[in-house]
Amino acid sequence: MARPETRFGTAQTRDEDGRLVRGAGCFVADVPAEDALWMEVVRSPYPAGRITALDLNAARAMPGVVCVLSGADQAGLRPFPLRYVPKGCDVVPTPFLPMATDRVTWVGEPVAVVVAETAGQASDAADAVALEVAEAPVVTDARAGAAPEAPRVWPDRDSNIAFTYELGDRDAFEAAAAWAAHVTRARIEISRVAAMTLEPRGALATCSPEGHMTLWTGTQAPHRVQGELAHVLDLPLDRIRVRKTDTGGSFGMRNGAFPEDALALLAARATGRPVRWQGTRSEGFLADTASREQSVDAALALDADGTFLALQVDGYAPIGAQMGQMSGHPMTSNLPGLVGVYRTPVIHAVMRGVHVNAMHMAPYRGAGRPEAIYVIERMVELAAAETGRDPVALRLRNMIGPDQMPWATPHGFTYDSGDFPTALRAALAGADAAGFAARREAARARGRLRGLGIACAIEPAGGGPKGAQLPEYAQLIAGPEGLEIRTGAGDAGQGHATAFAQIAERLLGWRGPVTVRGGDTGEIARGTGTFGSRTMGSVGAAMQAGSAQILEAARPEAADLLEVAARDLVFAQGAFRVAGTDRAIPLAEVTARTGRTFTAEAFVATEAGTFPNGAHVAEVDVDPDTGTVQLAAYTVADDVGTVINPLLVEGQVHGGVAQGLGQALMERIVHDADAALLTGSLMDYAVPRATDLCRIEVLHTPTPTTANPLGVKGAGESGTVGALAAVMNAVCDAIGPEAARRLQMPASPHRVWAALNPTEEET
Repeated sequence: MARPETRFGTAQTRDEDGRLVRGAGCFVADVPAEDALWMEVVRSPYPAGRITALDLNAARAMPGVVCVLSGADQAGLRPFPLRYVPKGCDVVPTPFLPMATDRVTWVGEPVAVVVAETAGQASDAADAVALEVAEAPVVTDARAGAAPEAPRVWPDRDSNIAFTYELGDRDAFEAAAAWAAHVTRARIEISRVAAMTLEPRGALATCSPEGHMTLWTGTQAPHRVQGELAHVLDLPLDRIRVRKTDTGGSFGMRNGAFPEDALALLAARATGRPVRWQGTRSEGFLADTASREQSVDAALALDADGTFLALQVDGYAPIGAQMGQMSGHPMTSNLPGLVGVYRTPVIHAVMRGVHVNAMHMAPYRGAGRPEAIYVIERMVELAAAETGRDPVALRLRNMIGPDQMPWATPHGFTYDSGDFPTALRAALAGADAAGFAARREAARARGRLRGLGIACAIEPAGGGPKGAQLPEYAQLIAGPEGLEIRTGAGDAGQGHATAFAQIAERLLGWRGPVTVRGGDTGEIARGTGTFGSRTMGSVGAAMQAGSAQILEAARPEAADLLEVAARDLVFAQGAFRVAGTDRAIPLAEVTARTGRTFTAEAFVATEAGTFPNGAHVAEVDVDPDTGTVQLAAYTVADDVGTVINPLLVEGQVHGGVAQGLGQALMERIVHDADAALLTGSLMDYAVPRATDLCRIEVLHTPTPTTANPLGVKGAGESGTVGALAAVMNAVCDAIGPEAARRLQMPASPHRVWAALNPTEEET
């Protein structure tokens, strides 16, 4: 008998946790492979220049070495495909192959691979590879890189600007700003960060004598990885099988194929033996995709009553040396999210994607939504300070009301549901904002500065505008042994097995054994993947379509068992019921008594994307003598639509807040003027520890969406979307408006102290 907590909408611990906490998980390094070789990637220590010599002979002569491959062995390969191009932009792809050929463009770019009997032998031989480069000037800053006189990352191009994406009407903004009572202007810098997964990337590759390849790897999107590798290797799709292992974190970074995946397959084909690659933490800093970095000039125009008239954002974002599969996505696709939860009628934005000598950019938890909300919520705080208004009152004055839903934003989004004022008031009440003044005074008595920060967040999840949704696959097999759910979505720690069982309880009344299978392109023919907070809505829609097929197929069997005509049955409250009576039979009993197995599948898209939203309230203490910031309290009132499992939602919000806090207070990838990476280890790149966090209170203020059958909105990224702004607003509130004008993220102790203690030139 299934546990009662499997019911849809109830809190349930994850079914996956017992196996993982006992150390019984199977990550890519745990996959057994007899007679496997080890691959070591030789990476360029030079940030830019023409390769003048690459001597592999010494490496080939080293003990245990089976083969050494370089860019010369890439004949027949194609560059990685562009999966996203900003709308309306002409983007010229870069020659992004797994290894450099004639020139290098960032520190860490693969130039060769060594394959040997042991990891140690491969590493030793890699050290024997001799690379010579005629070094070229470099650029690491997007603003500087966009200048006409900047060194070119690609010498054959006229500019480092890969694209310029414009949204809205510049003239309309200028007209609104011209007669506005007040225009707040600010330069806002958003730091570059690493995904920092618990498990570094790795791969295990095999190639059969017939040329069929298999790749084991941790990923969110196995079918996407399969498609990209088939493109790069110029092979039919069915020649490559991707098998997803347990994954120690992904956050958008493992959302496609990497050069090392293709290189492992090449090495397996060249040697005829399994080939392992296991990245290190230091390699991750060099070769994992980065994200977030932007530098924008923003302006918010208000009338005399504090009503928002217009917003403008003019920005620069580094995309890295290569134009990766999704490099243009984070800084452009979610610019429409700049509207936030407000009725701002005019929004104009320009974003330039600029090549720099660094690893390319890609989505990271939130994929542009945290950046958009950070900009608008910082501007609201600055406008409140400059006009002498209460930040809460200013927000409420300009918020879209629940009675105004559905609300069409200026640039293509339609919010179908939400109660933004209720969420804000709930978060403030939960945070005891009314008692903040007393807590601030108590902190002052201890020699501390106390600050309260607010962020009202909303994000497009699962596809954004109507018609932009990608389909997802689900196959349901209901039989006497239990229910099996097969899906194309890749679980990277979200708790899919638990939530899908709860969805099955809602749709089929199934409370018996449930098995969830996914992540193997050899077993599951189709799939899109887990990203963009889409999975519960997209898989839920596919499960709903499949469930309808199963119930229709099982109806005659249920009617026979109940000795009635099939037309007299309804499916309600988890069972087939004889209309007008108390006679009923669950689907699980139908399968058990008849021995029948019912199978259905669906590959469908949701009606539209969803817009999870909420309000975040952060409270911090700042030590003015050292600049140290301590998070004292954090409250979220979240609207993720129908809540399938409150415990899973709260876990997702907690993790998202922690990552947002990390970026706000400490995380930043830094390159020096010569494009050398200065934050190449956890000794140099700070991430939040347990002592940096406090209790995170999550309140639920759900308004179900009409975009999918379950009424669910995304939850995986909502914590991060609001946390950047809430934490930075709290720090700025603590140190005061003058110091806050001098502070950019991350609010590290040195930066906070410097903002509080400006030099004579800064005052």
